[in-house]
Amino acid sequence: MKRLIPIVAFLAIVGFISQAEAQTSGTCRMSVTVSAARSVEVTDEPLTFGSVTPGSKMVNTDASGCKVKNSGTKWNAYELNITNKPTAWSVYEETTGDPGNEEFRLLALFTSSSPPGTDDFVEANDIVKTAATLATTETVYAIDEEGPSVKGAHCSAGAVRKLWFRFDAPTTTDLSDQQWITVTITATGA
Repeated sequence: MKRLIPIVAFLAIVGFISQAEAQTSGTCRMSVTVSAARSVEVTDEPLTFGSVTPGSKMVNTDASGCKVKNSGTKWNAYELNITNKPTAWSVYEETTGDPGNEEFRLLALFTSSSPPGTDDFVEANDIVKTAATLATTETVYAIDEEGPSVKGAHCSAGAVRKLWFRFDAPTTTDLSDQQWITVTITATGA
């Protein structure tokens, strides 16, 4: 039995060495963090509607709308909301009916049309609100039939989209001088 132990130990060592020599690859684990950022740049503003008749619907008259660029390094979608408006007016956010006295409705649309028609905007999808932001999707702030390369959702780094607005004027108002409305465009996850 004493002779058997050294022989078994010798065979185990030889087996271990032959297994170690037979290994032809190994692994190396590592971690990496990419510092990506969201950013948006809006140009070609301020936009103008010109003179608007009470109770009418008008698309901004600028030749190319405004340009919204993903100036970050992540994919963007955009959220829109009204952050400033004339004090005397309230925002009409209903999807049916028309704004009343001292009320206006604002709709937005990412599109390649230059300019889009008033009927291209859909009240159920395109109203810009004040209290809540509404995120762009394949149908929100978009024309369904257009491809993703013009919509405000899934915008790659460097992508530029054209944004248009429709203003639904108050049926009556005491304000007759130029008024300003501000829409904030926020970059969010795509």
